[in-house]
Amino acid sequence: MITRTVSNNPRTTRVDLVNDLQRAGTKVTKATISNTLRRQGLKSCSARRVPLLKPVHVQACLKFAREHLDDPEEDWENVIWDQDD
Repeated sequence: MITRTVSNNPRTTRVDLVNDLQRAGTKVTKATISNTLRRQGLKSCSARRVPLLKPVHVQACLKFAREHLDDPEEDWENVIWDQDD
């Protein structure tokens, strides 16, 4: 059940797996989950941290925004927008 769950959803956490197994009536620890996944050849990893914006980048963004604040909407019609949130 553990490896199947992780294979279907690689972002599953050890805490999620422990809670799922407890609901199923089996008591396990996070260490047991880690050992089981490691024996199955699955390794854990952490998401990469994205560096914070430096003050110079913030100032450049503000400068660009101020320069284009009064641009008409027609100027923005050919811009490709990216939804990076």
